Amino acid sequence: MSDPRLDLARAVYQALWEAGPAGLDRDALAHAIGAGDREMREAVELCARLSARPSKPGVPPEVVGFDPMTRRYHIANSADQADRIMAYALSYIKSGLERCLAYREARTLRWGEIEQPAAIQQALFEAETALRRW
Repeated sequence: MSDPRLDLARAVYQALWEAGPAGLDRDALAHAIGAGDREMREAVELCARLSARPSKPGVPPEVVGFDPMTRRYHIANSADQADRIMAYALSYIKSGLERCLAYREARTLRWGEIEQPAAIQQALFEAETALRRW
C-alpha cells in the first residue's frame, strides 16, 4: 500500500520534470497533480525535502520550490535559481520567527514574567539567534 502524501510528492516532481525549465505556475501544478492549493503546497514541501536528499545512489540532489522571480515552481535550473528558491523559503521562516517573538513580548506585557517551559525558552533563544544572523 502506498502513502498518498508520497504519491503526491512524486507527482509534483514528475510534473515539474515534464515542464522543464519553464516550470509551472501554482494553478497549473495543482491541476497537474489533481490536488487543491494547500495539498499541492504540502506536496511541494515534501517533494523538496525528498529531492534534496535522494535515497537512490547516483541520483543528484535537487532544489525544488517556488521561484519568486518567475512566479513558478521549478526543479532549479541553476545555482542562482536555487538561491532564489531558498531565499523565498527562508523569508517564511523569518516572518514566523518574528511573529513568535512578538507573541512572547505580548504575553509578557499582558501576564508578566512567568517561567515558561524549557522547550519554549530554548526555541525562542534559537529563534532570536537565527534572526540576528539574517
